Amino acid sequence: MIIALPLTAAGEFSPHYGASVQFVVFEVDPAQRAVRRRMIVAPAETEPCAWPPLLRAAGVNLLLAGGMGSGARHRLAEHGVDVVTGVAAATPEALVTAWLEERLVRGDNSCDGSGHSRHHPHVHPPGDRHCHCGG
Repeated sequence: MIIALPLTAAGEFSPHYGASVQFVVFEVDPAQRAVRRRMIVAPAETEPCAWPPLLRAAGVNLLLAGGMGSGARHRLAEHGVDVVTGVAAATPEALVTAWLEERLVRGDNSCDGSGHSRHHPHVHPPGDRHCHCGG
């Protein structure tokens, strides 16, 4: 299984999927509760709506995120990537370990469509319905 987490430019967990600039990808063995491999995936495009094919090409099955809109969830699902939202900030290693040990604490999805403009890093054309935040 392969798990991805969005990261800031500093390599820290990004609480908002659409504001991330790179991803850390972990190949894990859930039965052994072990991380086999870790790598960084940096999208060439800064547009979050272009990231699902990249993540799927990297073999990602699951994405752990703090906040993500319904449009992004839908687009990731179209590419076979499951999403867990409401993940509190911690080191990526700690979050993956918590998921493997079935003790990952989830809160509210910080990007449920309310307060959308506070943290939206880009603008979609009018009528564009695959927006990552609020859908």
